[in-house]
Amino acid sequence: MTSTLALFDLDGTLSSGHIWEGFLKYYLMHKKKRAWILAFWATHLALWLLSKCKLVSKEKTRAKWMEDLSDIFKGASREEVLDVLQWVGDNYLFNSLRSDVVEILKQHKQNRHTVVIVSATYSELLRIVGQRFGVYDVIGTELEEVDGKYTGKAVKPLCFAENKAKLLKEFINRNGLEIDLSSSFAYADSIFDASLLALVGHPVATYPDKGLRQLAERNGWQILP
Repeated sequence: MTSTLALFDLDGTLSSGHIWEGFLKYYLMHKKKRAWILAFWATHLALWLLSKCKLVSKEKTRAKWMEDLSDIFKGASREEVLDVLQWVGDNYLFNSLRSDVVEILKQHKQNRHTVVIVSATYSELLRIVGQRFGVYDVIGTELEEVDGKYTGKAVKPLCFAENKAKLLKEFINRNGLEIDLSSSFAYADSIFDASLLALVGHPVATYPDKGLRQLAERNGWQILP
């Protein structure tokens, strides 16, 4: 039986926040890894300034932030990381959910569409978010784990930009799904999600950044709100 997908990005789409803020909030409040946080800010602020000056692409900058943020979990066990992620969900992420987008997700579930959260965020956190809404299909960035400990590295490819579309296709094939993409929906906020949005018949630029809004207007895509 052919299914209809409803794809939802997390940061900036389902949530108005950005997940790295939640991680930093956790470690600052628990007075952990302050030296690491200072070093991260020092190096990545410089990278952000280079991107503002158009000396480094914004896409590479965003990907580098996400990849390097994984290092905060280096040496931690699965239980330790899950404790951090649950705290971030309960104390940061769930407080920043967009109620209108959440309602749309719930409507897709009522319509028996196959709802999938597709985000650059770590898969372990997406599963926590998904459980809140009864969504059990997630596609995200995987954290590398060896002998029960996280290495501080993200498994490539990161679920970001064009890789989102690539990983979605792999997900469909791996699970043997019959999907009607022409009747499917995708909700995302960033110009870097353009390739994912272009896969479906009903792309929705959701609280879009400037680049995505312009693309949506040119292509006649729905814009929310």
